[in-house]
Amino acid sequence: MSERATAADRFDLALLLVPWVLANPGATVTEIADRFEATPAVVRRLVRLLPLVGVPGEMRTYGPESLFDIDREAFENEDRVVITHAVGLNRVQRFTAGELAGLQAAMNYLAAVLPQERRTRALDLLRRLGAGPVTVEPEGRVAESLAMLRARGAAGDPVAFDYVNASGERSHRVVSIDRLRFSQGTWYLLATDGSEEDARPIVKSFRIDRMTRLCAAEVTPAAVHGPDPEEAAPIKVTLEVQREGAAVLMAFGESIPADARWPITRTVSVGSIPALVRHISSLPGRVRVIAPDTVRRQIADRARRALAGHRPPGVRG
Repeated sequence: MSERATAADRFDLALLLVPWVLANPGATVTEIADRFEATPAVVRRLVRLLPLVGVPGEMRTYGPESLFDIDREAFENEDRVVITHAVGLNRVQRFTAGELAGLQAAMNYLAAVLPQERRTRALDLLRRLGAGPVTVEPEGRVAESLAMLRARGAAGDPVAFDYVNASGERSHRVVSIDRLRFSQGTWYLLATDGSEEDARPIVKSFRIDRMTRLCAAEVTPAAVHGPDPEEAAPIKVTLEVQREGAAVLMAFGESIPADARWPITRTVSVGSIPALVRHISSLPGRVRVIAPDTVRRQIADRARRALAGHRPPGVRG
């Protein structure tokens, strides 16, 4: 570090200087300069500033006990740096229970997704924090599946597999890989699934330990269904919106004046009809589609399916 070092360089050195000297009491100015690649003049200037730096005490004033101090005789006569008052830096800092739990959870997640060398460091830090790591290194078929999914996902290639869901139902899936996720000791695949003949491809979550016969697929889910004509280009949709449904307009880039008189009618440009249908279905009675009729029919169909799912067994209508 030259005499013309930037303020940022000097600030970085000032932050590192105190803990390093505390760990190496009596180090000479030359040793410090060599360690931090600085000139002796820069080190001396920073050391002379230390007695002017500290933290406010209980009275919020910088008294003698709130400032760093050095052995001035050793510094001036022997060019050695000895810190005699470290303003509490020699006290052991401890995490609160909440901080420790949050740190342990984060390190467990990182240990699951990091490369091997960094994973080892993360697990070592967990042990030093006094926590037994929850993460378990994947083994057997799960490990093989993870390796294949990572390779296919990096190349942007689809995969196919047999899957058993939580209800025990078996199916064959063809998906495009989005990402892998580790949660509560279990690996999941998030992927765009186009296996249902009567539905458009959507993002779903699959437990990797429930997959079998995982293999490369030649056709993506989107290619199986072909392009969605409703997604080809934005279309204009006219909406009548109550105050409680204003979020729909804002979701499609519409601004609402403060003096708006509700309900208001607006025509919005929609690039995803399914997204609009989901928005409106989540706000029953708050938004009404005036035009076009194709969108009105989609919302009516979705409402009928939702009602059918909640109708008591044996009831028709």
